Amino acid sequence: MTKKIKNNIPFEFANKTNDNEHVMTISGAIGQGGWFYDATSAEDVRNALDGVKASTIRIKLNSGGGDAMDGIEIMNYLKDLDAHVIVEVTALAASAASILAMGADEIIMRNGSTMMIHEASTFAYGTKSDIQKTMNALEAIDQSLVDIYVNKTGLSHDEISEMLKAETWLTGPEAVAKGFATSTASSVEDKNKDEEISNLKQQMQTMQNQLDQMNSPQPKAPSNKKMKRFL
Repeated sequence: MTKKIKNNIPFEFANKTNDNEHVMTISGAIGQGGWFYDATSAEDVRNALDGVKASTIRIKLNSGGGDAMDGIEIMNYLKDLDAHVIVEVTALAASAASILAMGADEIIMRNGSTMMIHEASTFAYGTKSDIQKTMNALEAIDQSLVDIYVNKTGLSHDEISEMLKAETWLTGPEAVAKGFATSTASSVEDKNKDEEISNLKQQMQTMQNQLDQMNSPQPKAPSNKKMKRFL
C-alpha cells in the first residue's frame, strides 16, 4: 500500500474575521508549494494570523497532507496562540494535515470526514550510506510523530507506532474514540440542541410560575371584628 495519497483536493487558503471569531480555510496540500501546485505553508499561516485579535480561531481543514515539517511547525504555532483554536475537518485530514490538527484546542470531525496517520515517507537516491542517512532521518521523524500523537491522544507509544505502520484511517467517531478529535459535528449539534431545549424549558417554567402566581387566590384582609380580639 502506498504511503502517500494523491492530493487532488483543490487549493484554497482564505481568511475572514466575524466579530470575535477568525475563520481560516485550508484546502489542498500542506507545505511550500512549487511550480506545478499550490500549498499552504507554515509561513502562510503565521502571516495570516499575525495581529489577529479574535478570541476564537476556527480552521476549516480539508487536506491530503504534504510536508510533515510544515505540519509540525503549524501545529506548534497554533499551540502558542492565546486564542481558542478550533479545527474543523470538513472532509479529510491526512498525513501532515492530521499533524497540523493536533495543535488545536478542539478538533471537530464533520459528518463523513476522515483522518489518516502514517509513517513519514520520502524519495532517496545515492550510495548505501546516503540511503541509510535517509532511513535514520525517517526513523527520527516517525518518533517525533509518535510523541505528537501520544501527547494528544493519551494512547501508548506502541499503539501509535502500530497505527502509523498500518497507515490507519479513522472515521469521525473513531477519531473521537481514539482521542485524535474531541467531537463529531453531530455531537456538537446535539449539545447545542440540548442547551436550546433546556433554556426553553426554563423560560416556560418561569412563565408558568408567573401565571400560577397571578391566578392564585389572594389572602383576605382580616375583618374589624377579628382585629378587635387582639386589641
